[in-house]
Amino acid sequence: MKHLPGNRDAKEMMKPRLRLALMAVGGLAFGGCMSALRPTFVDVASPLHSAQIAVIAADEELVRLRISAPDEPVFLALVEPRVMGDGLYLFPSYISKPTVSEEVEVPVVELDLPAAWRDRIYWVEGRSVPGWYQIFQPRVETIERRRLALPPPAAPAEEEG
Repeated sequence: MKHLPGNRDAKEMMKPRLRLALMAVGGLAFGGCMSALRPTFVDVASPLHSAQIAVIAADEELVRLRISAPDEPVFLALVEPRVMGDGLYLFPSYISKPTVSEEVEVPVVELDLPAAWRDRIYWVEGRSVPGWYQIFQPRVETIERRRLALPPPAAPAEEEG
């Protein structure tokens, strides 16, 4: 007599399918979390969250910044330089105690700086990234940036004769 599949056999057949479906959903979620973020930039004209930042000097080894906040202390810990596209982006990290120095030196010697990078130095005012759980939204990192200009070159001193 031929054995007919019972309820128990049907449950046993569903286990591999269920595992496969869970692995597929987990893979999509993990892939969404780990996929590369595509940056999108928003230009801001004045400081949103930080003090006034001005570039004093910039060369292939160092970018020197002047930080000023007229009536408030500055809570800057460090500045991380990063090359994105054809520009140099300065990402600040803040701390709970105000800084004493009004000048900050940012080493850029180990970066692969693009051509004419001095014309494209940006201070990152803020950034936002979609949450890990938002797997069906585009993976876009929004960066609010403010362009920093180098000071005009000093006029050569005229020789007296």
